[in-house]
Amino acid sequence: MTPNFLVILGSALIPFVIAIGWFHKNLFGGTNWHEMSDMSKEKAASPVKPLKLFLSITLNIFLAGGIYVFTIHEAGVFGMLGGDAALMKTGTAAAFLKEYGGHFHTASHGLAHGFAATLLYVLPVLGYVVIFEKKSSKYFWVYLGYWWICLTLMSIVISLWGANPI
Repeated sequence: MTPNFLVILGSALIPFVIAIGWFHKNLFGGTNWHEMSDMSKEKAASPVKPLKLFLSITLNIFLAGGIYVFTIHEAGVFGMLGGDAALMKTGTAAAFLKEYGGHFHTASHGLAHGFAATLLYVLPVLGYVVIFEKKSSKYFWVYLGYWWICLTLMSIVISLWGANPI
């Protein structure tokens, strides 16, 4: 299996789409988000500079690539072969992929990996932010929920469509 880069790029947009609703004034983040993040309404209303938007898209692409490696188990075989897709068609790699490849490309598998990524990566990093920046527990739960939904949806999309068969 090789990465389907269009799906990975598309899944990188998921955090933007979710943020539109999640941080809307009538939902979870809402007007409290300004208070929780110590952001003035004026600062929040100012447009995002193009460089920062580009950087956030780039970070989302890195995140989607990481989710691909975390969710698509065949990526490990591809990596051990130095990224040479031709080697995946012969020998031990081909036999391994014939027997085990493609078994876990389901929505439930993506859901499990989205939960695991949130638990193993987001929770500890966000925990440090909350502890050492003295943020509230509400801040923690709003952001943990946001990233759980984002990573779960990204993992489901990548699990279903993110790998090209060899």
